[in-house]
Amino acid sequence: MTPSNAAKMVKFVSYFFIAFAVVWGLAPYSPLSEPSRMLLDLLNLPFGDAPATLTQSEMWLSSIGAGLTAAICIMLLGIVVPAVQNGDKKIIKTTVWAFIVWYIVDSVGSVAAGVPSNAFFNAILLIAILIPLCTVKYEQQSQQS
Repeated sequence: MTPSNAAKMVKFVSYFFIAFAVVWGLAPYSPLSEPSRMLLDLLNLPFGDAPATLTQSEMWLSSIGAGLTAAICIMLLGIVVPAVQNGDKKIIKTTVWAFIVWYIVDSVGSVAAGVPSNAFFNAILLIAILIPLCTVKYEQQSQQS
């Protein structure tokens, strides 16, 4: 994948997950929480068996998770996308490892908490972000004497 295409894919994934974070972040606002409640219901398969209201813990943890998700996406846009465009392999490698660690901690915890479907959805994000970061190819600069 070219650096330009890889950067575009990271941007797309970032913007998608910022939108996801906005919906998720609506959880504590009762008049606006229906989209967040539906999202949480979808992520905890099977769909349609969620309670009508969210608990205080669900609202609180949704605020934390949505804020962290949005912050990570902004860092992807402001740091990782330029690094991909400029061939900064140290930032790319650090981002790959950060997402792998996130995936392991979040997915193992989700399974332990009885929500294995979240590990599946985490895998979608992991694959979406690792594809551009791990397949970007840079042209070798010829050394001129």
